[in-house]
Amino acid sequence: MTLISKLGFKPQKQAHLIAPVTIKPSDISIVIPVRNNQKGIELFLSEFFKTQNLESYPQEIIIVDNQSKPEITIPKQFQVAPLSIRVIKCSKIGPASARNMGIKSAQGDWILFTDSDCIPSESLITGYLNAMNGSIGYAGNVKAWSNDVLSNYYETQEILVPLKVIEDGQMLRPEYLITANALVWKKALEKIGGFNEIIKIAAGEDIDLGFRLLEIGNLSYSWESIVYHDFTHGIIGFIKRFIRYGKGNKLVSQLYSIDLTPQPFIPNKPGLINQLLSTLQYVCLIVGYRIIAKGAGNREQGTGSRE
Repeated sequence: MTLISKLGFKPQKQAHLIAPVTIKPSDISIVIPVRNNQKGIELFLSEFFKTQNLESYPQEIIIVDNQSKPEITIPKQFQVAPLSIRVIKCSKIGPASARNMGIKSAQGDWILFTDSDCIPSESLITGYLNAMNGSIGYAGNVKAWSNDVLSNYYETQEILVPLKVIEDGQMLRPEYLITANALVWKKALEKIGGFNEIIKIAAGEDIDLGFRLLEIGNLSYSWESIVYHDFTHGIIGFIKRFIRYGKGNKLVSQLYSIDLTPQPFIPNKPGLINQLLSTLQYVCLIVGYRIIAKGAGNREQGTGSRE
């Protein structure tokens, strides 16, 4: 058997959990960490009620306010029975801490992670129901919300779709999860202690989570489950994003002793603009990766035991 891993991580199995193969929408809690993005939360909820029917409602939507100023609120028009939508506050900085608080508060057996700059599609929940195969975590699909040059680049490069691990020439599984759209069994999250809170930035914390999940069970793709991502933050947002991703890669490389140094690459879609953007992406990743990452400890410093 040949495994081809682009990141070089080889999970050491400590257990082999098998999750239920059938679930209902009411088994799912949606968890959204947010900091200073009231507009994004309102857009998510507006599109949620446009795209979902009563039968596809999850048990709840938990919005974790990570020190927003002003505080995040839920407009009255979205406070609709029988769906519980609530805001809880997290005083610890970072999406890892915010998601862990959401996990602890969740009533569902499965946690659907997404972000405040994501917008649900009709298949967000039903796509996962059709993908269940005993895996403990599923990587959903992420597409661009807009049709501008940068959004098209993000989508064609599959920036927010996990890398594929290849076995004997066939796609086997995602190499990790990306929490813009991911569904994870709560029992598995509890077993590994949730997200590693020593990673304070919005980069690398979901890769680390995926690596640790792979040590106790399987991960799969759920291509039918789609969210749209709002990438309309301009070229400055593009630069900031990939510098941050470079920092996250550095943290993961330190935690797992693997070399994640960014390498030049050819864009998936040919063209001068995409070539320029891919070069800029590479430069930004290098800049972030070379910044000495402070606070990176050993991988067992999570919020719960890894058992």
